[in-house]
Amino acid sequence: MSYRPLQRGTLVFLSGPVSHLHIVMNDPVVNPLTGLPSVLLVNISSIKDGIPYDDACVLTPENCPHAFVRCPSYVYYREACVKAADDITQKVEIGEFQTHGPIPAEAFDLVCSGFYTSKFVTPKVRRFLKHCWPTD
Repeated sequence: MSYRPLQRGTLVFLSGPVSHLHIVMNDPVVNPLTGLPSVLLVNISSIKDGIPYDDACVLTPENCPHAFVRCPSYVYYREACVKAADDITQKVEIGEFQTHGPIPAEAFDLVCSGFYTSKFVTPKVRRFLKHCWPTD
């Protein structure tokens, strides 16, 4: 059985000098732009002294007990992206992405709330959110 991205699941992208944790924000839904089952991914980055960051959602080992959250980190909403579920599965199978356990529900709720308070969420991601998280 192959990997399938699911809400609250986490992936580590193994490209570049630093690997970053990504959270899968929804179970796959058909993306109205592509017609493909897709998920929204958002990156978690460590807070560095003196470097500005989006404070819409800060995760710490206390509010997000997860093996990959070892220091204060922020959700990098500016880089949130929609990816086809099959593409993610393929990258897991070839070893470009590593899977990790889901983040706790309470931490997931904090990340979700940040999509509505961050000034950096792109219009494309906002449209996808309306599709995968309808509010009415």
